[in-house]
Amino acid sequence: EEYSERIIYPEELNKFLQNRICDLTAENECLRGAFEQAEEKMRQLSQEKLNSRNTVTARKKSTASIELSKKYRNQSAEIEVLKTKCKNLEATLAVKEDELKRQRVELRRVKSETYKNSSGENATLDNGEDKDSGDISGKCDDERVKCRKSKLQWTQTKLCESRNMCATLRQEIKKMQKLLCSEVGENVSVTALSSVPGGWRGRAEQIRNLQQKVSELQAKLSEHDKCQRDSSAPLDRQNLANLRIAEKERRQQIENTAKELRQAEVALETSKRKLDASKARIRVLEHELNVARGNIAILNEKRSHDDRLIEVLNGRLKIAEARHHEYEVEVQNKEHKIERENANIKNELRATQLHVDRLRRRLEERETEIDKLRNNIASDESFKYRDSLCSDSRQPEGRQVSPPVSPRYLGEPNEYVTLALAAEAERVRLLELVTLLNQRLDKERNETLSLEESLRKEKRKCAKLESKLRDSEKERVGLVKVDTGYKARSRAKFTSSLQVDEEFSNPEKVRFRIELLEEECLALKARLDTVQQDKANDLAVYKRMLDQARKAFKDACRTVTSPAKNFSGDLLILLQIRFDDIKSAMSRDIESIALAF
Repeated sequence: EEYSERIIYPEELNKFLQNRICDLTAENECLRGAFEQAEEKMRQLSQEKLNSRNTVTARKKSTASIELSKKYRNQSAEIEVLKTKCKNLEATLAVKEDELKRQRVELRRVKSETYKNSSGENATLDNGEDKDSGDISGKCDDERVKCRKSKLQWTQTKLCESRNMCATLRQEIKKMQKLLCSEVGENVSVTALSSVPGGWRGRAEQIRNLQQKVSELQAKLSEHDKCQRDSSAPLDRQNLANLRIAEKERRQQIENTAKELRQAEVALETSKRKLDASKARIRVLEHELNVARGNIAILNEKRSHDDRLIEVLNGRLKIAEARHHEYEVEVQNKEHKIERENANIKNELRATQLHVDRLRRRLEERETEIDKLRNNIASDESFKYRDSLCSDSRQPEGRQVSPPVSPRYLGEPNEYVTLALAAEAERVRLLELVTLLNQRLDKERNETLSLEESLRKEKRKCAKLESKLRDSEKERVGLVKVDTGYKARSRAKFTSSLQVDEEFSNPEKVRFRIELLEEECLALKARLDTVQQDKANDLAVYKRMLDQARKAFKDACRTVTSPAKNFSGDLLILLQIRFDDIKSAMSRDIESIALAF
């Protein structure tokens, strides 16, 4: 069966027929495209003709609509002018009515005044004259009002006429719009039509033109079909021969092109593989280069940052050294001042001791005088017992003996008062000295605290710097191990810069400076301890002096109390109170000094 089918329908004939069908379909498509292009050209030509015909009618309609719109605008402007005139006339009428009312009021006032002033007969004559003048003025006003009313009526009639004209014009415009909508459509406006550059056509005209085109195209199609039928028989044989020759050429070309394509594909695949490999290699190298550049930039930044840090720290160390030197100078100056003040205080103490010795000598002299006076008193008493027999003659003599003794005893307590005042002045002075010493001690304590805080800060900074220097050294050691691919010159420069940085960033110098600062702080603390011990010794000396002054004062008071029986009691009580006050003040001073130290 397969063999019979091949005999009836050979393969070559089938292929030839298939190719023929493909060629015919291609030709049909080409003819359809040409036919469509011809139709488009015909449509364009017909549209141009219709536009040329309808431009005249469209222009006429547009000119008519424009004229109507102009008339409408002019009439509306005239109506507005008339309206403004009417408003002005109404305003003038209102003003004139107000003036008439005012004139009438004034006339009535004048009449009332004339009635009051004039007598009975004159009043009657004047009233007649006034009535005549009032009637004349009223007639004139009535005439004016009538004229204005007539003008108003005329303007109102004109207004009505203009309104009627406007109404008629509006009706005509509406009719024109309806006609335009029937021709153009509801959604098309007059302004859009007037803005069209070419002519405009109605729907009826467009339909007629399209019908004519359709009929012409149908006639052309029928003629074209007849021609194809007549010329199809002889051309088919020639086309078959030409098609066979073209098919053979195409097959050869296709085979050659297929071989060339395979070779080109193989070459393309090899070139693509090479390209991909080279691109991958380039990307890897670019990535490595970028990483190396980034590392170099980071290291340069770190190096510059470390250099700045080292410079800043060197500057701070210099500032700290200068401050420490200044503080040492200040401490030395303060030590010299304290030594001078101690020398002055010692001199004052010596002077006070000399003064106390003088007072003691005076007290001893007074005690000797008191003993002599006691002996004299005892001898006087024995003398009184002997002379007791004589009653009146020697009594005034006994009275005369007491007055010479009393001035002495009265002079002695005044000296004790001066001693108490001197002791009080010394107490005040000692208090001032104690306050000065307390202030100096507070200042020294504050300074020591500030120095300790600055020392701690410097230690922290030094620790941070040491850690940073270690990190930088580690990074530099890692840099030496990395090969960046630069030349030998760049490596030599980099190593030289690293050596310079190491010279500048030696941690041993920093440690040495820190140890020096610690030693200086220890020396300052020892100096402070010695100053505090000297102050404590001075306080003990002051206490001893006060105790000695107390004892001397008590002894003096005791010596005074034995002969004070003959003196006045009020003076002794005052002295006792003063002594108690001095005691309490001295005890308070001693307590304050002890608390201060």
